[in-house]
Amino acid sequence: MKVNVKEFLEESGITEAFYPGKRLVHSCKQAGEYKNHCVVLDWRDPSKIRIEVKAGMIGKDLTPDKLKYYPVSLQTPTYVDIEVVNDNKEDEDGEETSGKSGKGGSSGGQKKKKKSLSEISRMTEAFGSALKGKIPEAGKIVEMVVMGTKIAADAYANVMGKLSHGIQHAKISTTDMLAQAGKFVTKYTPPSYMKPSGDENATYKYDREKNADIGYRPGMM
Repeated sequence: MKVNVKEFLEESGITEAFYPGKRLVHSCKQAGEYKNHCVVLDWRDPSKIRIEVKAGMIGKDLTPDKLKYYPVSLQTPTYVDIEVVNDNKEDEDGEETSGKSGKGGSSGGQKKKKKSLSEISRMTEAFGSALKGKIPEAGKIVEMVVMGTKIAADAYANVMGKLSHGIQHAKISTTDMLAQAGKFVTKYTPPSYMKPSGDENATYKYDREKNADIGYRPGMM
């Protein structure tokens, strides 16, 4: 599924500069202990962007002795891998198309000079915003994992919408993101050494009368 990375960042309220080679940590400070989390946007690999939710504010993997105090929803992996499909190369494509009509070596040289001037102009305009124009308008989601669960492609749009909303309000709920996946969550396949007990697809029916006294003992307050 394709995604417009530039629009996603705008809708998420992320105003920090983001460009190839950049690793950005966007913090989500919460009230209460062991609730702070952050979103790490990693574009150090020019061909791929990873958006990851992490416990804590520093954007690094916490040691087990610290991570154990955070909610389980923040202890398990949650990330989106986006392949960069379009790195704003429309101008270059246009010049290549117009250059096809040129003949001879001198014509080719003129086209190269024009392209260089165009690149300089674009870089000058983008300098003040830290190369904001380098944010791709077209990317392709290649993998999505929420709370350690791989999400099917049919649910990408739903989950990305919830992630964007969470970032915008500085409070991300990975459980809500997983709920948005609904029936599209990829079903877990147990290893060969495990066998299901009974009907794993059976629908549980709640009986109020049978379950009303569960856990009740006379004299308990």
